[in-house]
Amino acid sequence: MNLNEFKETFSKLIGSYEIFILTTHENSDGDGVGAEYALYLYLEMFGKNIRMINNDKPSSQCEFLHIGNKVHTQIKTLDKNAIILMLDFNEINRIGKRLIPLLTSGNQIVRIDHHKKPEAIENCISYIDDTASSTCELVFNIIEDDLPHFPEDVQKKIALALYSGIIFDTNNFANKNVSPRTFEVCAHLNAYGADNHLAYKKLFENRKTKELQLLGLTLSSIEEFHNGKVVMYSTTQKMLQDSGLQIEVTEGFSKDVKPTNGREVVVYIRESGKDTYRVSLRSSYRDVQKIAEYFNGGGHVLASGFRAKMKLADLKSKLLSLLK
Repeated sequence: MNLNEFKETFSKLIGSYEIFILTTHENSDGDGVGAEYALYLYLEMFGKNIRMINNDKPSSQCEFLHIGNKVHTQIKTLDKNAIILMLDFNEINRIGKRLIPLLTSGNQIVRIDHHKKPEAIENCISYIDDTASSTCELVFNIIEDDLPHFPEDVQKKIALALYSGIIFDTNNFANKNVSPRTFEVCAHLNAYGADNHLAYKKLFENRKTKELQLLGLTLSSIEEFHNGKVVMYSTTQKMLQDSGLQIEVTEGFSKDVKPTNGREVVVYIRESGKDTYRVSLRSSYRDVQKIAEYFNGGGHVLASGFRAKMKLADLKSKLLSLLK
């Protein structure tokens, strides 16, 4: 469905439904949370009953948006007349096991996303553009015509949420997914009051001393393989325990080692439990999405991730085999 068709359909749905449930993928990030909050504020302007339900609370990076108390992590009741908006993911299992009933209970679903290879989902209307920088860019496309008619304080909150999501997913415009439209959208958001300096400081320069110490321990684990073409590093449970920190603070660590200077693929492994790992894959030109899909994960061609439950030695061995 193209943008104009989707906008027309979405407008009709807003007129037909009163209850809206917004959700994003597990391990929510700036793009998913930004899109959620912007649409929450947007739908509020139409007097709708809205809930945000995620697998987890927003990370500390997103605290400046002040939405933590609005995000629920349990499905208490699911009204059959509620419409579900799935944001920044295109496969049911990416929502997190606990919340899968949101997407499998027969409710009308609206999917807004910018990832490739969307899963076929029953009763789902989709606006997907895998050339877009972020889901937040797509949300702006959807609400652009209505935004000028909102109060200034609402415009400003929406603008900050969307701008933050865009710079998060583009690594402050450094990634290849940036287009002229991305800059055009951000110019509009800045004009609506998005504080670009605040968003950058909070998303990219907001680590506490203990978090920097944990990052140092993590970077000290770097190993090279395949003549330096593959690099792996990790955060272990012992590192987290010694630092007194939770795994959520490591969300941005995957961006601290770049696939440059001969490094073709960078693998960041986080130990989330006994023989349980979260893995991030990044490359400057190799298709790491295929590797993530092998482990039932996904993402983008140059940046993907997955979860694995196996011995660390076996995980590394399999990854190195796939990355030859």
